[in-house]
Amino acid sequence: MTKGCDRKYSRPRRWTTAAASGLPASARVLAASLLLLVLKSEAFAAVDGSIAVEVWRNVVGALAVALAAAFVVIFWLSKRRRATQKAQLELAELTLAVEARGAAHWSDTGIAEIDAIARSIQDIDERLQEKRRRLSELNDLLMKSSAVVSRVGANLQLRALLEAVPVGILIAEAPGGRIVEGNNLMDTILRRPVRYSDGAESHRQWNAIHPDGRPVAKDEYPLARALGGEDHPQLECKIERGDGAYVWINIVGAPIRNDRGAIIGAIVAVTDVDNIKNAEIHNQMMNRELHHRVNNSLAMIQGIANITARTAQDFSSFQEGFSHRVQCLSRISTLLVQTSWERTPLRDLVLVALSCGSRDFGERISISGEDVELRSAVALALGLALNELVANAEQHGALSNDDGRVSIDWRVDREGDRPRLILNWTEAGGPIVENPQQTGVGHFLITNVLARQMGGEVRISYRAEGLRAEISAEI
Repeated sequence: MTKGCDRKYSRPRRWTTAAASGLPASARVLAASLLLLVLKSEAFAAVDGSIAVEVWRNVVGALAVALAAAFVVIFWLSKRRRATQKAQLELAELTLAVEARGAAHWSDTGIAEIDAIARSIQDIDERLQEKRRRLSELNDLLMKSSAVVSRVGANLQLRALLEAVPVGILIAEAPGGRIVEGNNLMDTILRRPVRYSDGAESHRQWNAIHPDGRPVAKDEYPLARALGGEDHPQLECKIERGDGAYVWINIVGAPIRNDRGAIIGAIVAVTDVDNIKNAEIHNQMMNRELHHRVNNSLAMIQGIANITARTAQDFSSFQEGFSHRVQCLSRISTLLVQTSWERTPLRDLVLVALSCGSRDFGERISISGEDVELRSAVALALGLALNELVANAEQHGALSNDDGRVSIDWRVDREGDRPRLILNWTEAGGPIVENPQQTGVGHFLITNVLARQMGGEVRISYRAEGLRAEISAEI
């Protein structure tokens, strides 16, 4: 006879519904324990005193073991949270060091996602440092030239130099600010010609915005500031290209002086940093998403511990059920990491959930359905639900004998406001099924906790020929 989705116990267990009481789980456990002690004390009053003392010792010992287990779980969760928070703090310090152009050194923390982000930031910083070094060398060469700027333009040697550098270059004369020279890469970056303007007034035609959204004034551009005598002015902004798109650029300028120190012109180097800035923004989003997912994972583990403890007869049974569920959570999380926590193929998810069983049932489990991809939150909840169904089938259902079979099929219902996944779990050939009078913790986990996370519902039917479950979820 098929029972609920509990783990292995000394006798078959049925699924139990959630308690109607509004008390916290820990309070209900304590109240139940006290009630049990009171009932036992009534019973012990009628038996031999030495037997009662021995039983009391066993009860106190069991409670001590359960309390120790709870403290171990809480200590592990706290340690994991502290490690993650420390890694996030170190990542923030690295980001500040890069922004301040300080020394940026990173030591792996053991948190894979944070270490990957940190290495990406270091790589970007090294590339920017290399570009700044090349710009500095270019500025030194220009300052040593005897005729950097003239009314008719740069000489052939300067032209070859400008076209060789990997950044956009503009040179303007003082004091009017007329742009007299530049390279072709500058036109490529901005998708429009920018050389040979009449003067600084034409700079107002450049449409650019600061990172905070403010428009860039014409006197804020490094070219205008360098003409005014400022050494190494810089600006990072989003500028409108000739095709109408806004891209991130980094501008570095410097005044050009003659032998007497008088400013005769200015030069700016423009670097297309759109990909780098977008990567930084993506990394910041990933950091926030990582923090959110770590908290969700810790909450999920804590919830699994609390739910598993509801029906655990002793520490050994608690350890077995808790360990199995956490291992399944780990395997599903690994699959989600491979897809960057975005969209997960349903077929891959089903195969991972089935692999969490105690053995490979091969052709006894058939799967069919169209190609569907799920959001990470839905995929995680659905994978855990399938794991509970597999465990129940192994212990009490169609997979508990040599003849039973399980069929898993799904389809997408597109008739409503938004498409929904409909997945069917059908068992056949196992022991005869009877409708249980009580349902267990696995039933509660699937139909309440996981169903809410999937944004759908789970309907379980206890048919004589085998258990059937219909799961609906958001896509």
